Amino acid sequence: MGALVVGVVLALCLFWSVGAHNRLVRLRAEVVRQWSSVDAVWLRLLVRLQGGLAARQSLVGEAEAQELLAVQAASDQMLEALTQARMQPLDEAVLKQVISQHLQLVSEIRLLQQQAPEAIRPDLDIALNRMRQTLPAAMIPYHVAVGAYNDALDMRPASWLARRLNFKPAVRLDLTMAST
Repeated sequence: MGALVVGVVLALCLFWSVGAHNRLVRLRAEVVRQWSSVDAVWLRLLVRLQGGLAARQSLVGEAEAQELLAVQAASDQMLEALTQARMQPLDEAVLKQVISQHLQLVSEIRLLQQQAPEAIRPDLDIALNRMRQTLPAAMIPYHVAVGAYNDALDMRPASWLARRLNFKPAVRLDLTMAST
């Protein structure tokens, strides 16, 4: 009789741990899936920006072309950071690099806005406005997924299992939209 009770308790523990593991894996996969949506929005914005810069480069003088190249370089660095984040979407250092490159790109666009000829300023305004409008909306589902995953990691007794499986919390991306 005692062996039966022990067997039932062990079976319950096994079933619980399999269920908890599956839930954590599913929630982590949802974070990665939502990150891919944010990544797609950023890529779309960068492709439009780079296309606009390339089109305007032939219309400006040598000094303005150099300023456009600085924005182009910041855009390329942002693309590189997004590529790294695509490979490691749950790595905190990589996601902080994405935010850093985003802020750098915005500051380069603002600097160019102040010095650019009138023909280019509307394109830069449009690029910044698109960032202001689309990025926060794309971040909402990502932050919801991050919250659900991190809450699941903190729940007891699943937190014990998460530590044993070396599951790390996901990172919320804090875009200071006042700076964009």
